[in-house]
Formats: sequence, C-alpha cells, structure tokens
Amino acid sequence: MSPSALDVLLVEDSPTTAELFVFSLKSIKSAATIHVVRDGVEALDLLLGGATEDESALHVLPRLVLLDLHMPRVNGFEVLQHLRANERTRRLPVVVYSSSDQESDRREVFRLGADGYIRKPAGYKDFRETVAQLERDWLRAE
Repeated sequence: MSPSALDVLLVEDSPTTAELFVFSLKSIKSAATIHVVRDGVEALDLLLGGATEDESALHVLPRLVLLDLHMPRVNGFEVLQHLRANERTRRLPVVVYSSSDQESDRREVFRLGADGYIRKPAGYKDFRETVAQLERDWLRAE
C-alpha cells in the first residue's frame, strides 16, 4: 500500500462485504485507491500507530474512512471515539457504513462526530449505486 495514494480506508470485518465494495469501486471505473482492515484494532494501528515502531501510523491519512459499527475486538463506536479524541485524526472524514437500522446507533455515531451514516445495501445494484454516491460525495477532486 502506498500511504500517499490512499483514498479510502474500509474498516469491515465481513470479507464478502469488503470484496463487494472493492468490486463495486472497480465496476464504476473509480480511480480511488482502497485499503481494507478487518477490525477496529487494525484501523487504529494504521491511523494512530501501534505499540511498536514497526506498527507506525500512515504518514498521510486517507481521504475517507468507511467504518463498520459491529466488529470484533474494537467496535466502530470505539474507533470513532479514538479518532475524534486524537489531534491528528480529529478532522478526518469518517462515514459509518453499517447494516444497523437502529436509530439509536445513528444518533450515537453523529454524537461521536461521524461525518455521515450509510446503511449497507442488500443487493448488488444498490451496493454499486451506494459506492458511486460515496465517490461523488467524498472522493471527487474539488
């Protein structure tokens, strides 16, 4: 992974959902670069740095973090809290990308400082349209 070229960090514990997202991004002919991590611990290590020098943070932050909520080890709520508490990542755009339809989850992520909330679509066509909308809203050069 080239840290200077990373557009999207996808934090997603479902390999199927991650693959579908990457496939959808390619199918809309996006030039965006993406890196997938499987849980909140990996995301925090990548963005903030781990316990050792070998686990140092990215030198350049991604343009967007897409964050699943319900993951093992460290969930999306906790990741969001850590990102907003750290000066380096306080303003990093974070869009929660979750299958949760709980209004309480939605309210909580905005209270914690999320920039957006998108429900994961069920079918491929809707998935592709959602990915295209994310690209238009968050990744297009200004």
